[in-house]
Amino acid sequence: MEKMKAKPQLSLSEALKEAMSKLTVMKGRSRRSEFWWTALVAAIFGWVIGFIPILGGIVTILLTLAMIPLAVRRLHDAGHSGWWYAVSLVLGWITGGIYIVKMMPIFEKMADNANAEKMLDKMMEVYSDPLVVCLMLVSFILGIIMLVFFCQDSKPYPNKWGVSPKYDSDEIEVIE
Repeated sequence: MEKMKAKPQLSLSEALKEAMSKLTVMKGRSRRSEFWWTALVAAIFGWVIGFIPILGGIVTILLTLAMIPLAVRRLHDAGHSGWWYAVSLVLGWITGGIYIVKMMPIFEKMADNANAEKMLDKMMEVYSDPLVVCLMLVSFILGIIMLVFFCQDSKPYPNKWGVSPKYDSDEIEVIE
């Protein structure tokens, strides 16, 4: 049996450099440190810029799109398909879209300074809608699953997505 030796964790600058060099690459694998350092910087940057109305929305969309390849590579490194992330994103967008559509009448009444108690009743109707409840519950559970997958250690041996970026080995054999 071959010995596997783990490389040291990436620093913040190394992780960002690695992530930026593969900004559009969906194939391959990415280490936890690369994913989490990049996610931290993206979250902080998105939060700060988010206070600027239109620019904040545009930057949030761009950061979300930029994180997709990194998230897919991170899932590959943990031994999971990138389709998990695709399903998670699509379900989140659908849930958010349905929520916004159902809340629009409430937002319109807020602009008219309607009775606050009636608005609260309408909001409770939206939150008790079975479709909204089910979608939010499934999105929450899928979010927990994604968090667990993102936190899993690299698979030490090569898998169908490539060689481990974390472990050195003398013998490389792709397992399918």
